Amino acid sequence: MAKNIVIVGGGTGGYVAAIRAAQLGAQVTLIEKDTLGGTCVNRGCIPTKALLQSADILAKIRHAEAFGISVDKVSIDFSVITKRKEAVVKRLVDGVAYLMRKHRIKVIKGIGTLIDFKTVSILGENDKINADSIVIATGSKASTVPIKGINESGVMTSDEALTMSQLPKSIVIIGGGVIGLEFAQIMHRLGGKVTIVEMMPQVLPTEDLEIANMLEDRLKKEGIEIFTGATVTSIKPDKQEGKVVSFTAKDDNTERKIIGDKVLLAVGRRPYTDDLGVDKLGLVTDNGRLVVNERMETNVPGVYAIGDVVGGLMLAHVAMNEGICAVENIMGAGRKIDYRAVPRCVYTTPEVAGVGLTEMEAKEEYGNIKVGRFPFTASGKALILNETAGMVKIIADAKYGGILGVHIIGPQATELIAEAVLGMRMEATLEDIASAIHAHPTLSEAMMEAALNARGKTIHF
Repeated sequence: MAKNIVIVGGGTGGYVAAIRAAQLGAQVTLIEKDTLGGTCVNRGCIPTKALLQSADILAKIRHAEAFGISVDKVSIDFSVITKRKEAVVKRLVDGVAYLMRKHRIKVIKGIGTLIDFKTVSILGENDKINADSIVIATGSKASTVPIKGINESGVMTSDEALTMSQLPKSIVIIGGGVIGLEFAQIMHRLGGKVTIVEMMPQVLPTEDLEIANMLEDRLKKEGIEIFTGATVTSIKPDKQEGKVVSFTAKDDNTERKIIGDKVLLAVGRRPYTDDLGVDKLGLVTDNGRLVVNERMETNVPGVYAIGDVVGGLMLAHVAMNEGICAVENIMGAGRKIDYRAVPRCVYTTPEVAGVGLTEMEAKEEYGNIKVGRFPFTASGKALILNETAGMVKIIADAKYGGILGVHIIGPQATELIAEAVLGMRMEATLEDIASAIHAHPTLSEAMMEAALNARGKTIHF
């Protein structure tokens, strides 16, 4: 008899888990309170990248003279940009719905609440759904911080920012992580004045310092104002209906003020467990996240959790992998999740991507390391593209040459990182990367050259 699996949450983790479970022969019910695809497809990865693509096309047109192409007038129709974004999202949502039908997955719209470890109900309804196993994939919601005035009108999260019908003339972004930087470049390139205030000493606090500093310099040169090591103390209305954001710089403890038409709160996301029945079941949590083991099992037998709701790396591709891991274990595979080689991507221009340890982390853990770099200024393909900002940076164990981390800033970094991810997954060494024949002219040659550089044998730099 086929196993009956109920999945609560139809985001990237939930719907992928549902498909894999169906492929393995399970009877699957998927419960989603909103729209299939979750945060990534509807309010995160996809819509923001669609907006970034429009902003990037605009920037390329403005620099077309470098390619011998003259463009007299460039205008922006934000309503068309928004419609394109919505069309991309709709197509993907419709695609997920099709996949649910294809795999005979029953989809129920509503808020799933766990009655016990084998029963789920829909909030506000009497029906109960029985399950052999339950997978919680409820995702996350935008975080807030205790700042005076944070609930003022005109202060928004990324969710609200994606629904704007027109862009503000000026905006203050609180948070210099991935969300903050991507929105900063979108709004700046489309004509807004943008200021970023980041509490940590660097933008992209979890990324390699050298790479983060290079991106910060590029964004500043583009015209985006950035303050790091700064703590926001209050948000108050301005006489002209804008917002006054006050913050204190850590270096001199001086209070400063910035005025913006809008304020974007981009301080990350937190696990979403509302109405789930966490306390009733006795599910163990840690600072709001559901605690799971390497098989994605919670402390309650038969109940699994995946994606943003378990915290850690809140990335769509991580949620997908965790979902597959969970249902394969339910179906008897005995799989363990492996986080050793998870890519992290930022879709600004230049793009940023990383996997593994930063240089600082590698020094702390391994002591003696090798670092190789190759700048895109020395790349023939980057010169052809007229995108020479950035580099590939490889960090390796000095004794055996094992790859510990790779960090890229530059054109198509989010695509190039795949080679590094596979290399680390296969326990590749500097020699493996350096000796592999890379096509010429390509951006991927920079990976090979960085590996050669770490061994003191660079060819083209």
